Amino acid sequence: MDGPVFDAMLKTALEEALRQDLEEAPPAPRPSRRHRRRMRRLLDGYANRETGCGWRRRPARWLAVVVIAALLTGTAAGYALGGGGLFQRMFEESNWADRYGGAADTSQLLGMGGDLNAAAAEGNGLRFELLDAVSDGQFAMVCGRLTIQDRHFLEQMENPGDLSFKEWGMLRQGETELPVSCGLSINSWVNRPELEEGQYYLVFSVSDGALSEGGEYEVCLRDAFCRGGSAELAGDWTMSVTFSPAALRTGTPEQVCRIAGRTLILDRLSISPLALNMELHAAEPGLELEDISSLAVRMEDGTLIGREDCVLGVTQSESDLRLILEFQMPLDVERVDCVLMGGQPLYLEE
Repeated sequence: MDGPVFDAMLKTALEEALRQDLEEAPPAPRPSRRHRRRMRRLLDGYANRETGCGWRRRPARWLAVVVIAALLTGTAAGYALGGGGLFQRMFEESNWADRYGGAADTSQLLGMGGDLNAAAAEGNGLRFELLDAVSDGQFAMVCGRLTIQDRHFLEQMENPGDLSFKEWGMLRQGETELPVSCGLSINSWVNRPELEEGQYYLVFSVSDGALSEGGEYEVCLRDAFCRGGSAELAGDWTMSVTFSPAALRTGTPEQVCRIAGRTLILDRLSISPLALNMELHAAEPGLELEDISSLAVRMEDGTLIGREDCVLGVTQSESDLRLILEFQMPLDVERVDCVLMGGQPLYLEE
């Protein structure tokens, strides 16, 4: 998603949600020692990265959904929204809303909200709060706010935009490896005048087939530092989100399509409001596709949601192809007719 289009959209969404729910917000619990110890073990050895992929032979060109959180008022300190309401308001204010039209349905986000089990982690000069989380069964987003409380660290930072973490992740409980696609966007107070000095907005996005089963995910940060400088805050900050199981619409396997003279056979297709996942294999080895712009979703009324309306991630080898199409609006998947590949329909199971 285009980060800049969310500035005005999220400002309105967040402020409205805060006004509605602030009085009902319970105190944010501190993360348990068990969480902190466990995440330290899980994260040992991970390299700092902003996107990750471990599928097949070629590196993926994942362009994960980037949601740049906008402005929060100072009265929001220590407050968590949850329930999907923040993301619903965000999408409703999106510049993509008109383009998607009736193909989108933002109300379903209220049924995708995750439970913020541990909404805030604080210590070692840094506070990290979770604001909202949603999952559609194969793609999830978590929005949080980070406040640097250590003045010495702030004074050493030459460029606040260079804040990073030695290790970070969004991991399913019991797992030790990051999902196939995991992204993190960080936005500083410098670009948001109403934010207090030292405040950032962080959005985690993750693509994980296990999300359909629901379960607990731990969102963690470890060892903050400023790229290109000596400033560092050692520590780990971990929160927990629980997602509910979610059903996916799937495609009928073994359907065939042709692209650039190559015959492809469908192995797996699943579609949810926020993403489309496809795996295909070539009838003959030597697969090398440079252009997959013909990929699109066709709605029952004939509306096409094409490659230019989404964010596409591609991984391929000589015989296999995997595609992740992330939608700019939550799609009404019950009204999807088929997926078009090279202009040829791949139908969904009823």
